[in-house]
Amino acid sequence: RHSVLKSKGGEQGGCGCRGNWAAHYLHGGPMADHFIQGSFAFTCSIAEAALIEEAWQLAADLMGDFKPVPLSDELLAVFLPTTANNPISGFTAIFDDMNFPDFGADIRVESSTDDPMTCSVTIYSTIDFQPWPIAALIQRCCQSSLAIAPVGFDWSFTCTKPNLDSFGGGWCAVFPDRIEIEFTREALSKALEGGIS
Repeated sequence: RHSVLKSKGGEQGGCGCRGNWAAHYLHGGPMADHFIQGSFAFTCSIAEAALIEEAWQLAADLMGDFKPVPLSDELLAVFLPTTANNPISGFTAIFDDMNFPDFGADIRVESSTDDPMTCSVTIYSTIDFQPWPIAALIQRCCQSSLAIAPVGFDWSFTCTKPNLDSFGGGWCAVFPDRIEIEFTREALSKALEGGIS
């Protein structure tokens, strides 16, 4: 098994600078392109990978203004609607902007050669990687696998010009019951204040 799904935002140049979290870094001057980049892989069950692929396709359909196919009962169960008469409201709620449900990345799912019951999921982008909704997707869809081992990834902010406050990154750890995210700027501030030993 091998499949690749592309994000609408992942095919575009530049960075949309979406979400309040992006404001930690993206303060660059004019005539400069900013990028949020990341690439990581993790292992999950076939059923969990199918949920991720369905959610990824739903985001792509919404971003492309296509009418999405009816959601499976399994996906509805992990993204319970937050608004009456809107079955996808639970899904769009994981994004900073519910009207712009884009992961900013592409996904590749491959069957594991070691265990036929698991898949390897790779998520990657060199343009507009969106850490928070990606982490939320993994937490919602991969509860069983996360109970065995958490999933972690990091990302970077880059800029085509040496503008101040336009470089950095962060890390994320996804657990069954929580998501921990920290920016390098936050870690640096702690270190400068003597908070990191």
